[in-house]
Amino acid sequence: MYRRSFIAAALLGAAALVGCAPSWRVVTQASPAPFVGQRYFALMPIDFVGLQIIDQSEDRYLAGKDGDDYQRFMSDKDSINEEFAKALVEGAKDEGIEVAEAAGTTSAPFVLKPYVGYMNPGFYAVVSSAPSQIRLTLRITTRDGKVLDEVQFSSRTPSPIPNTALSAAEADKLTMGGRWREDARVIGAYAARYLASRVEP
Repeated sequence: MYRRSFIAAALLGAAALVGCAPSWRVVTQASPAPFVGQRYFALMPIDFVGLQIIDQSEDRYLAGKDGDDYQRFMSDKDSINEEFAKALVEGAKDEGIEVAEAAGTTSAPFVLKPYVGYMNPGFYAVVSSAPSQIRLTLRITTRDGKVLDEVQFSSRTPSPIPNTALSAAEADKLTMGGRWREDARVIGAYAARYLASRVEP
């Protein structure tokens, strides 16, 4: 438990130090909060329908990719979902909240539905670089789909300066998928923090 708490705190602290800490923006919020005292939520997989990559639709972006790049991108999307879910589940657990991943019907009274509509891969080159970005909308709904809360998150991850001392985790950020995975982890940790704020009286 303490290790998970440390990891979540490190993610949030590191993001703040580099000036890329994601902030959430509330779109709608049920009042009074129906989640007070609630300790069990279901989490659906990230919905990528309508995804934009920079200024292109996903289909148009992929149209110019070869088979290997296509498969790599699809694998990156899977890992974004995995890292987001892991960070959210572990962060919520540290707050005494159980979040269970689900893919269909669930017995949980409330459901977390994440949606990613925009991604920017960023880039790394010897002379310049640009951070990645993920924008994620999280909706908290009733079991029958009524939206109670809707909140937006954003994270940017810069490429590290390459050197022989890079850890495996830092070296991963030299890749498009690695930067997105870090964005997903940071947003997941913040989503857990938001959820905890709505559960506490």
